Amino acid sequence: MDLRCDEVVSGRIDSNFAEIDSTMSKDPRVLQNLIQLERSTVPHCDYFKIPQSDLKPFMRKFVAIWMLELCDEQHTEEQVFPLAINFLDRFLCVCTISRQQLQLLGATCLLVASKIRQCFALSVDLLCAYTDYTVTSEQIRSWELLLLASLQWNLNAITGFDYIDHILQRVPWGSENPHIRTHAHTLVSVCLTELVFMQTLPSVLAAACICAATRGINSPSARLALGDIVRLTCVDPLEVELAVRHIEVIVAKQTAAMQKQQQQITLKSQYPVLPGKCASEVYHSESGSDFQGVRYY
Repeated sequence: MDLRCDEVVSGRIDSNFAEIDSTMSKDPRVLQNLIQLERSTVPHCDYFKIPQSDLKPFMRKFVAIWMLELCDEQHTEEQVFPLAINFLDRFLCVCTISRQQLQLLGATCLLVASKIRQCFALSVDLLCAYTDYTVTSEQIRSWELLLLASLQWNLNAITGFDYIDHILQRVPWGSENPHIRTHAHTLVSVCLTELVFMQTLPSVLAAACICAATRGINSPSARLALGDIVRLTCVDPLEVELAVRHIEVIVAKQTAAMQKQQQQITLKSQYPVLPGKCASEVYHSESGSDFQGVRYY
């Protein structure tokens, strides 16, 4: 028996990870246990109605995107962000806060999630810097205790990420294209920033993201994905299909926004020194009007 550990943890990112355990990937009890436990850590209410009176849905989206961008820049483990969002939503179901405290809560959730899911936890000073020092280290440390007490130390939450690999290891087409896993993970993160998925079961969310990923990359197994996943997880196929449609709408909106932003960047690069009025005139001239009469201020 080889008990050697080849994991490299001296840098910012672990370079080696454990190989897939065939015993775990073939044991049906793993998925059964995930399904059995997932409901206990799903947010139990729409907290924007009760108990939160000072928070609005768009505020939750803003802080979720901030948390996701922080995780991307710091190269945290994939599980840190979804677990932190789970902590945030469950906390807001039981504790009333003001809108000024929402980013403080997000930073605290990231701190606790990073302690659980990766070798090197995010530092308190780093989290304060990401808030532009509107939050102090003392506040984060005191709120860490508040968060743990409010969640009753139940920190082993099931997230959509927990299902992705277990599902792909058990379907015959799971390894046909590595982009399926990558896209599915990305979609899970995107969905967690959307309020519509806040109370969605992790199994349903994972199933929908995998199905959407196979369709998005035109995988040959796209037609088989939903049926195979439903047989594995016993999720409602209609619920999964509805979630897939929501995902496709979200992706379409984000794609359109990115294209619009890229067009604006391209226009600015073409006319870097033209003031607003002149740029407008040039635009109309290129659309068919004459260049005569264009004045440079």
